[in-house]
Amino acid sequence: MRKIIIDTDPGIDDALAILLALSAKEELDVLALTTVNGNVDVEKVTKNAFKILDVAGRADIPVYKGNGKPLVRENSMPADCHGDDGLGNIGMTDSDRMPEEESAADFLIRKVREEKGEITLVPIGPLTNIAEAVQKDPEFVSNVKEVIIMGGAVYGGNVTPHAEFNFWVDPEAAKIVFQAGFNNLVMIGLDATKYVWLDPVLRELLYQIHTPASRFIHKVTRVYADAHWGYGQKLGCELCDALVTAYLLDENVLDTIDAFVEVETQGLCDGASVVYPVTKFTDKGINCKVAVSADTKKFFEIFFGYLFPEYLEIVRTIQG
Repeated sequence: MRKIIIDTDPGIDDALAILLALSAKEELDVLALTTVNGNVDVEKVTKNAFKILDVAGRADIPVYKGNGKPLVRENSMPADCHGDDGLGNIGMTDSDRMPEEESAADFLIRKVREEKGEITLVPIGPLTNIAEAVQKDPEFVSNVKEVIIMGGAVYGGNVTPHAEFNFWVDPEAAKIVFQAGFNNLVMIGLDATKYVWLDPVLRELLYQIHTPASRFIHKVTRVYADAHWGYGQKLGCELCDALVTAYLLDENVLDTIDAFVEVETQGLCDGASVVYPVTKFTDKGINCKVAVSADTKKFFEIFFGYLFPEYLEIVRTIQG
């Protein structure tokens, strides 16, 4: 069983990624959620983390609140596609639970030291907490088993022509993480996540399944789908962060390349992930694997197969 800590800024697609991870009880041991400023402010995302755990019935999982702003700048642009509250404005009641007293970065440092070489970090928001841990503890990098990131892009951003949202919010943090020397680093960016599109048919299926989890997903993705229509008249929505969880469950869902990645921190390309495929740039060392595409059918078989397994054959029929 893979031990994971999800570092997150929920966020609608974060919620789906977390629910998928929690449904894989035989494969993934979710040790904790750590929160970070991103889609909405850190106070809201921390409340949202508890709401998601309540939907999953997992009050046993602790939540550690992390950074409320980037490491060295004031970048802040709440992702309006997630609603004012980050979870689609569906009016969920706040949980009575409170985050642990220990900060997210201190918890990460302590936990990976206690279980050296056993824990996978899953950052699906800005990389501020991970970078802070790198800066505070010289042994942190070697204590971590692997880091699977949602962020970045090879060919184009979603905030600027070059920068993806998570890296744009805190590019200095992203730069630190990619320079840190983690043994196994995977970047799952926009080039791959564009393949995991929840279309109107599959979204309607979620409504018809009529369980608390399926109706929650259907409700929170309403504002997300509306935003995608507003951006480019596309029907459906992109489930970016959920692809990271799918990769943890089946690495064959992605095509990856070995690469050297740098993150730009100034100028027109501020926040951009500069990807050097090592097959072409032979003078560069490998510091990560970069996802370049995803298998759409396999993703949704994983997504529905774990969350709603009794409907898997219907999904296969829909997808053809």
